[in-house]
Amino acid sequence: MVKRNTAVVSISLPQDILAQLNQWAKIERKSKTALIREALLRYRRWKFKRDWSELRREGEKIRKEFGLKTEQDLYDYIHGD
Repeated sequence: MVKRNTAVVSISLPQDILAQLNQWAKIERKSKTALIREALLRYRRWKFKRDWSELRREGEKIRKEFGLKTEQDLYDYIHGD
């Protein structure tokens, strides 16, 4: 038996957004599912980049607070050298 790798999801959209989705699907010659999947994948990439940027900013702030200049400084701080 082959397992399905997808799931059916039901969502509610305002009429104006649904009309745009239908129009975009026609213009792009893609299914509404394909357009929504693409939008979600783009959102996931954007969120990853945003979260990574926030993490780097926070790390930079901590680095400055502790006066760490190199990876060796960080290693020494962590390991108590």
